[in-house]
Amino acid sequence: MNNTFTLARGATLGLALAACFSPQSHAQDAAPAPAHASPNNWNDTFIGVRYADDLYFPGSAKKVAQKIGTLTSVGGSRYGSYMLTADYLVSDANNPAAGSGTEGAQEIYSVGRATLSAAKLLGHPVGAGPVRDVGLTGGFEFSAKNDAFGSRARMLVLGPTVELAVPHGYWNITAGWRSETNYNGITHAAVRYATAPHLESAWLFPFKIGPLPTVFKGFTSITAPKGKDGFHVETKTETLTRVSLLFDVGALAGHPRTVFIGPGYEYWTNMFGTPSATKPGSKRSAPSLNAEFHF
Repeated sequence: MNNTFTLARGATLGLALAACFSPQSHAQDAAPAPAHASPNNWNDTFIGVRYADDLYFPGSAKKVAQKIGTLTSVGGSRYGSYMLTADYLVSDANNPAAGSGTEGAQEIYSVGRATLSAAKLLGHPVGAGPVRDVGLTGGFEFSAKNDAFGSRARMLVLGPTVELAVPHGYWNITAGWRSETNYNGITHAAVRYATAPHLESAWLFPFKIGPLPTVFKGFTSITAPKGKDGFHVETKTETLTRVSLLFDVGALAGHPRTVFIGPGYEYWTNMFGTPSATKPGSKRSAPSLNAEFHF
């Protein structure tokens, strides 16, 4: 394991352990809450855990199990909203660490987004009809993994955002561009992809099943072809969707909005732009078990 990965893993684990211990792969399960939310200054920080045992990675037909810990903070300010999250992903031996046949690979994946709200900046509502607000979103995704491929993704995202006027919760859609650099540990070469059109959407809808408060949340991320990958293969449109149905079990003990548990599902095709039609392991359709602990 190289020193950079060890340092990154240690920093993230230290942060998680300081909060008592703590989802995405792409860590976008939490997205900024509605830009119009009141009061202006608010924050929701939580630890999440996720387990799935039907995962695949490009280049391998072996089924992989992963344990994933997450530390996430979302909030609002007088100018808009933000989201920061860090995932720590541990695979089983079917996705081994480099140089090890028995130890599973480990990965750090961090995501950040910040949205400037037109309504907040102008001081009055700007939406009409199905649109509640508009804004501008920028962000990043950084990762490091210690398998043979040795991914070191560095991504930047920028584009306009529309917040839809849903009755409860939120639903945001951002359309823009994403740039990416990475590293291919098999060919030992840095990879710079072409900047590509990018679409992402995040939602959270609260409701009740009988007396039990419930949340349906998730995101979709779509990135157009971004040129050739580190093996000089033309990339394809990548689609990642992750959803979860979470039950507010804390409410049953008189502590609402503190502990959520429920099932999840992930669909991922043309992973990292790798053509699913020709490369084994580059498509996922996997259930998961999720839990969140909110402060």
